[in-house]
Amino acid sequence: MTILFRLWKYMRPRLGAIAAGMVFSIVAAISSAAVAGLLKPMFNQVFFLAPAESPPGPEETAGPGSALPDLPGGDMLDRLHQRLEKHIAHLARDYLGYDPSRAYIYIPIFFVLAFLVRGLFTYLSNYRLGMVTLRGVQTLRLDLFEQIQRQSLKFFASHQMGLLISRVTSDVAMIQTTLGPPTAELIRLLFSFVLLFATALLLDWKMALICVAVLPVTVYPATRFGRKIKHSTAASQSRLADLANRLHETVAGRRVVRVFNTELFEIGRFRKVLGGMLRADRRSMKYLSLTQPVIELIGATAMGALAGFAGWRIHVGRLDPGEFMATLAALYWMYAILKRCARVGNELTRAAAATDRVFQVLDLEREVVEAPDADVLGPFAREIRFRDAHFSYVGEPVLQGVDLAIRKGETVAIVGASGAGKSTLVNLVPRFYDVTAGAVEIDGIDSRSVTLASLRAQIGLVTQEVVLFNDTARNNIAYGCPDVPLDRVVAAARAAHAHEFIERLPEGYETVLGEGGQSLSVGQRQRISIARALLKNAPILILDEATSALDTQSEVLVQEALAALMKERTTIVIAHRLSTVRSADRIVVLDAGRIVEMGSHDELLEESGLYARLYSMQFAVQPVA
Repeated sequence: MTILFRLWKYMRPRLGAIAAGMVFSIVAAISSAAVAGLLKPMFNQVFFLAPAESPPGPEETAGPGSALPDLPGGDMLDRLHQRLEKHIAHLARDYLGYDPSRAYIYIPIFFVLAFLVRGLFTYLSNYRLGMVTLRGVQTLRLDLFEQIQRQSLKFFASHQMGLLISRVTSDVAMIQTTLGPPTAELIRLLFSFVLLFATALLLDWKMALICVAVLPVTVYPATRFGRKIKHSTAASQSRLADLANRLHETVAGRRVVRVFNTELFEIGRFRKVLGGMLRADRRSMKYLSLTQPVIELIGATAMGALAGFAGWRIHVGRLDPGEFMATLAALYWMYAILKRCARVGNELTRAAAATDRVFQVLDLEREVVEAPDADVLGPFAREIRFRDAHFSYVGEPVLQGVDLAIRKGETVAIVGASGAGKSTLVNLVPRFYDVTAGAVEIDGIDSRSVTLASLRAQIGLVTQEVVLFNDTARNNIAYGCPDVPLDRVVAAARAAHAHEFIERLPEGYETVLGEGGQSLSVGQRQRISIARALLKNAPILILDEATSALDTQSEVLVQEALAALMKERTTIVIAHRLSTVRSADRIVVLDAGRIVEMGSHDELLEESGLYARLYSMQFAVQPVA
């Protein structure tokens, strides 16, 4: 349960609400003890008329025939019980007008009032402490989302999307459902247990001590089963993450699944994951189901022994029926509390397993972090420079000593075979990755020494894989700029050649595009992405395979939109289609993470090097000598 204490920092800001909830729990617990205490006058003064003489004193409860010897403090408890009874009777008579001859009216009213107070303060306790948990868990989920959002691209390459979704949704949901009302209930149950035990001690301390002697036997199976439940729950949640990942991959790759006729294969894989989850859940269910019957059996055995002992004492005149019923009720509720505590304990054990998985993500170090003393980067003015830049991924070198300066207003194309390091190189500019050695500088300033927000505010990005959100066309273009007026959105769409098809949508710019903009063609999605970059109006532009997935007709429109976007901007272009980079000011050729050639299109063809060979392979012509 140590991991649960880490949640305390999320609850600590609401100490006032926690204190109020604790007070309400104490009042509810006192009411529970009062209900047990009222059973004695209920039986002696309402159901049966108690004898006129006083009940047997402490000296009569022990002796040669007593089942238990007197223990130290026993006489004191008996005297305290008698004194407390007289004090309560005095208060009831003087302040509540209690008349023993009309106990059949007063006692039931007090009984109902005790339940009313108990119910009211139980509600207040659950609500107060439940709201503390809800707000704390909300903050926890936000921190988890922020931790995931701020990770580098390397993080997402090594963590399954389904696992991350499972952490934010199902794991945090489990924490919420088991730490809300159950936590409030556990606090109330603990207070109730202590007060009921005190009541049982005052009513009949010998029976109460017999009950306490049985408690370790009751607690042991709950503790034992709790450990097993934690392990099986951890296994179940791991399978749930696999399930979420399998579902995400299958839905995302639905076109591939259809064209390869692998629906039955994917269903089989999904069934296999479900089977593993069922086996883990079955183990958890076994121990959850065993806990209550075992505790009930132990409790029933103890109650049977107590009933026999109490019956003998009533028979010999050493215990009156009302006192026995009140003590028995207190002890019975104590065992009921233990049963419920065991159930809540199991729930908290499951929450501990979920909390452990959540904090595993929260404890991950961010690979791209902002320096504590980071400055705001000023407007881009001169150049972007890669200075002896190295980058490795899982020990494998991707970039090796890249030196490159890109001047303001220049268009530089990065080309090379697959795996040469093109995308990695440009991803260093907005710090999607950080160099493992060397530096990336903006106007002579190391990009790691400035704030991420000021750096990325000056960079626009258009990629092959267009990301559109399940929102309107207007909001997709104005992403990150929610307050921008419509006329600026329309102007950006016109420049990107997107205005015409957006106007034909059912609700124009207010049309919801659906998840990923699947209702649009690839070219239309790309033009909305270009309009988004135009609206941002960043001085540095990165085009990562922006036209590689387009047909010829769409490419013409997108190229025209890109021409408008690139105007008066510093542009870095990655392209496999070498025909799209002919007009670049410079072409940089990468091979195995190193710059091997650099120059204009014509210059590189004349060198008959790697660029010329790549160009020849694409167009099936001999390189120019």
